[in-house]
Amino acid sequence: MDLDGLLDLAARPHVYPVREDTLLLAQATKVWPGGRFVEVGCGSGLASLAAARAGARVVATDRNPFALQGVREEARARGLALDGVRTDLLEGLRRFDVVAFNPPYLPTPPEERDPDPWVNLALDGGTDGREVTRRFLSELPAHLSARGRAYLLWASIPSSASLSAPEPPRVVPGFSRVRVVASRQLPGERLWVLELTGAVEVGESGAAPGQNRSPGESLDVKDDTDRPGAGRAVRRRA
Repeated sequence: MDLDGLLDLAARPHVYPVREDTLLLAQATKVWPGGRFVEVGCGSGLASLAAARAGARVVATDRNPFALQGVREEARARGLALDGVRTDLLEGLRRFDVVAFNPPYLPTPPEERDPDPWVNLALDGGTDGREVTRRFLSELPAHLSARGRAYLLWASIPSSASLSAPEPPRVVPGFSRVRVVASRQLPGERLWVLELTGAVEVGESGAAPGQNRSPGESLDVKDDTDRPGAGRAVRRRA
């Protein structure tokens, strides 16, 4: 998406600011006039504002009330229309044509959580850095339209104890196609944006086949990529 004129968003207390991962995801996400778009965990709301300016019907979600207040104020100031919804991931929402999510991905034992609970929401990916991502992927197929697509930020995670591959998966259960649409190398870390399409129909259990797993289990993705190895130092998102 075009971000011209949107990079002057004011930093707000208790809200994850615009960073390299924010920019990469927003630039890689594709929307169209009238399309139904949701930014999960909107933070600064950069992708939501860009999508609204492009004519999409936008919902911005977050558990952080300060983030939602900020994106609503920015939208009003710029004459843009969007709905801000306080919810956990996609809970209680309908289907969308495009979903974008920059998940918290820092491996975070309980004793290392940020003392600011709202900041911690943007950083804490659980003990292996993928807990929130797994939960999001398990819910995602039920919230995509027939030809819907999702854009997911994926980061290398430097942990020998991690159950997750440091590079992005080529296969994700519940989707027929996964491809890398953007990437960026940072000092000690690499970022990718994945585009997921071809969501499997949701069964009676409310989850797509292969998605019935607890949040703590392995993502069960297959990494057979031949892309160059990425840097593995954790970037401190603060």
